[in-house]
Amino acid sequence: MNRYYIIVPVVLMALFVYFERGASQAAVQKEQQKIATENKAKEEEAAKKRELEEKAKVDSEKRNMQRIKEEQEKDKKRKDDFDAKIQKLKDDVKKYTDDVDVNTKLVARLEKDLAEKREQREREARAVFEFSKKVEISKKMRRDAELEVMRFNEMLARRANESLLANPPASAISIK
Repeated sequence: MNRYYIIVPVVLMALFVYFERGASQAAVQKEQQKIATENKAKEEEAAKKRELEEKAKVDSEKRNMQRIKEEQEKDKKRKDDFDAKIQKLKDDVKKYTDDVDVNTKLVARLEKDLAEKREQREREARAVFEFSKKVEISKKMRRDAELEVMRFNEMLARRANESLLANPPASAISIK
């Protein structure tokens, strides 16, 4: 029985080593396959990542170019609007300056006309005053003349009453 004690463990050990080697080779192959598939997956993932990065980079550059283009268009539009507003202001200034010139000439002409009308009114008022003065003087002269005529008539009447012809002497009246 002693022999069996050595043979059975040796045979079992040989079986174990045989199966263990096969299993370890299979495990190594499996591990190598797993590493290969992992490497392949990593490479594919890296390739996809590079592809996505390139795509993102291209897309980013495209967006940046588009953003820069839009900013340039906005700046150009802003500049054009600013230039248009400046031109409008210049046109308005020119228009209002021309209007001021025209209105200044009009004001000068109207002031001249007003001065002429004031002078004419003053002349007419002076003429009316002179005519009123002449009328008053004429009225005074007429009154004076009428008073002189009345005084002269009274003097004539008094002289006529005092005259001998108007009052004959009493002796002359009885003679008839």
